[in-house]
Amino acid sequence: MITLFGAPGAGKTVQGQLLANKYHWSWVSYRDLLASLHDRDISFALEHGMFIDDDKATKVMDKALQRLGRSGKRVILDGYPADYRQLKWLIDNKRINDLEGAIVLRVPRGELWRRLVERKRVDDTRAAIERRQDLYDRNITGMIRTLTMNGIEVREVDGGNQPEDVLERIEDVLADWNMIPKKQYEKISESALARKLR
Repeated sequence: MITLFGAPGAGKTVQGQLLANKYHWSWVSYRDLLASLHDRDISFALEHGMFIDDDKATKVMDKALQRLGRSGKRVILDGYPADYRQLKWLIDNKRINDLEGAIVLRVPRGELWRRLVERKRVDDTRAAIERRQDLYDRNITGMIRTLTMNGIEVREVDGGNQPEDVLERIEDVLADWNMIPKKQYEKISESALARKLR
């Protein structure tokens, strides 16, 4: 199980889905799981970038992890844990032992805003975006420290440019972690290279 961290608009969902499709892994979006509950309080919190009730969040994620664990596939967590309290739940319930690594997508703030404006999601109001961004900023440093202290390797990846470029950077990390085969670079002779350059 790996988890993808990133500020709103960093591309966690896109990269999670690309990885799941390419390697036949299971992808689970924390936000989508919460939205599937059709809970008025949770819907309001999602739309306004506010904290989600911990008990409800924990129950839905616990069920999802149990179900996905039985599939035998590697699981990609999209945006979970979202804060230190959720990370502590993973630790207290020994679920941290299932975590193989964490990847943080880093994207400049200006690029994040451009992406969020373009995707036109109902909860992407300026106020909600700023709250979600502040929430992420307040939690990510402490979560990285805690994960590292618990033996989980955390890697930062440049989340800028095109999705396929970001995917390749993530794959470099996954190859280092022996989760996917390392790239096999074609060896080209000098004569063959000369023919290609003609």
